Amino acid sequence: MKQGQGLVRLVVGLAAAALMVAGLGCATAPARPAAGAADSGLPGQGDKPGDAYVIGQADELEVQVWEEPDLSRTVTVRADGLVSLPLINEVKAEGQTIKQLRDQLTEKFKEVVADPVVSVIVTKPLSATFFITGKVTRPQEYPLFKQTTILQAVASAGGFTQWAKTGSLIVVRKSGERVKVDYDSIVSGDMSQNIILQRGDTVVVP
Repeated sequence: MKQGQGLVRLVVGLAAAALMVAGLGCATAPARPAAGAADSGLPGQGDKPGDAYVIGQADELEVQVWEEPDLSRTVTVRADGLVSLPLINEVKAEGQTIKQLRDQLTEKFKEVVADPVVSVIVTKPLSATFFITGKVTRPQEYPLFKQTTILQAVASAGGFTQWAKTGSLIVVRKSGERVKVDYDSIVSGDMSQNIILQRGDTVVVP
């Protein structure tokens, strides 16, 4: 009788071990990602540019091709707007959104890889910045890879210093246009003053 019970325990133990091994195999098998699944800007992936970000010169891009490490690269958008990648040579990146570039790269990599899954991440959005100077806590250059208002810009700079003239802010555009902003009116509820910043804007706080 004891031998029979021991045999049952042995069979049960072997079956449990087999199930555990099978479970581990399933857990560690890498899943094929959906196209663009690794792109930044998606929920939970940090404060980085999303698919709608327009790529510019000097931006650093991480291009990944699933299970093709030899084709994956970190590249910088050159002054001519191009990036160079293995086997597909030069590709126009400047002026395209992340999604547009990813789709273009996917089509080009199809010539050398069967059913490629490509992701594009802007690791350093150096082409999209604004400046804030004058009487703020942290006057400096800031990234502008998502929609940013005057309120958000001032918050990024740590707020005003003691003698700031908050009713007389000036936004200087790259074109030379000067836009006067009354921050006090924004705080009072006039959101028409809470303008959206553009690439290259300089916010002057007198």
